[in-house]
Amino acid sequence: MYDAVVIGAGHNGLAAGAILARAGWKVLMLESQAEPGGAVRTAEVTLPGFRHDLYATNLNGFAASAFRRDFHDELEAHGLAFAHATKAYCSVFPDGDALGVSMSLEETFGALRRLSAHDAQAWRALTERFERVGPLLRSLLRQPMPSWALARALHLAPLALQSQRGFVARHFEHPKVQALWAAWGMHLDFAPEIAGGGLFGFIQCMSSQANGLHFGKGGAASMIGAMAGVFRAHGGELRCSSPATEIIVENGTASGVAAGGERIGARRAVIANLAPAPLAKLVRIERLRHFRHGPGTMMIHLALADLPDWRAPGARQFAYVHIAPSLQAMSKAYREALRGVLPEEPVLVVAQPTLADPSRAPHGRHVLSIQVRVVPQAMDKEAYADRIIELVERYAPGLRSRILGRCVLSPADLERANPNLVGGDSLGGSHHLDQQYFLRPFLGWSRYRTPVERLYLCGASTWPGAGTGAGSGWLLGRMLAEVA
Repeated sequence: MYDAVVIGAGHNGLAAGAILARAGWKVLMLESQAEPGGAVRTAEVTLPGFRHDLYATNLNGFAASAFRRDFHDELEAHGLAFAHATKAYCSVFPDGDALGVSMSLEETFGALRRLSAHDAQAWRALTERFERVGPLLRSLLRQPMPSWALARALHLAPLALQSQRGFVARHFEHPKVQALWAAWGMHLDFAPEIAGGGLFGFIQCMSSQANGLHFGKGGAASMIGAMAGVFRAHGGELRCSSPATEIIVENGTASGVAAGGERIGARRAVIANLAPAPLAKLVRIERLRHFRHGPGTMMIHLALADLPDWRAPGARQFAYVHIAPSLQAMSKAYREALRGVLPEEPVLVVAQPTLADPSRAPHGRHVLSIQVRVVPQAMDKEAYADRIIELVERYAPGLRSRILGRCVLSPADLERANPNLVGGDSLGGSHHLDQQYFLRPFLGWSRYRTPVERLYLCGASTWPGAGTGAGSGWLLGRMLAEVA
């Protein structure tokens, strides 16, 4: 018998578990995989000595998270360390040009001014606006839904409802500047025309400019190792390779979990760090079947003799390189993926983490990841990966000759490795307005509660959604600990 049983040792489950264990709860965490982490994993999948973040790699959310603030010293004692890139992101274009954003505002404004004095001034005005409203936005992300913080942010409703296309058309005149900004929307499922993408792009562009990009030293899994260490240090019990087979419900109340032929009691809470689809296999709640997932993602991991020789030399210095040359190209790729067609030129997020963290590869070598956004689930992954390498070579000639090893993960591979990544959706479900804010995952499921008493839900399928900020786990853990 435990006070709480947590199903799923992703970073939100670990956050909730650590908070409850620190509050004196007896907590058991069940993880179906051989190691904790969910969609934050690091492994040598190409060649020995080359450490690749298989899914998530950008740890900006965790670096600025309330959970890290609360457990700062303990996390560092258990090995949490960041590698920091001050040149955050850039976009490359077919004509050999690149446009980048760094923590040096004058450097960023200078690059923008080269294309458009108007756009440089508009970008500066948006930077000043983010400095004013950033604290309110951070407060909103640290409150459950619904909350008074949402009411205080109502003046931002026009921005929250706006599409990326509408936002950039209002502020920028040069198409390259528009593409640089709008590429962030494709990290989620915000094609340029989708309502709600404007706010996400605003947050990501400005926060990455302000903070740079944070990678986990030695790999993103170092964050998970530190969180698991904190959880265990407070008395939490973590069992890996232990999938739950049923959530036991008695008289409308969750009373425990079945796993490995064992019935495990939970006096106060069962916490599912799961997407609705895998949760539906453990408990009968009809509404779970109506949750909508976004398009799939493909990952290509490369071990390289050297970084790509980008036609735009400055691109070699940036942690993220976006290959998303226009709003039209982004929209076309999104429409093709939704039709079940492999996009001719998908959006590519190319991460160069060894710029900031050489420890991830043997001396002088590099790792590179290419996130392909967005794609349907069905594909010949190796053949499509060849097409993606050819696409990158248009911007970085000779890349193929630098490849020492490669690992391709299709959407189906993502779901096999982690059932929460339904159809290869690496974001925990669509973030469109009908499934976000107080509607995530469903209207009426406020503050991580479900229709089953004492059964709670956290993770990317709940507010505040995808990312590495541990927001839902931190919020749920605090709410339960305060009730106790």
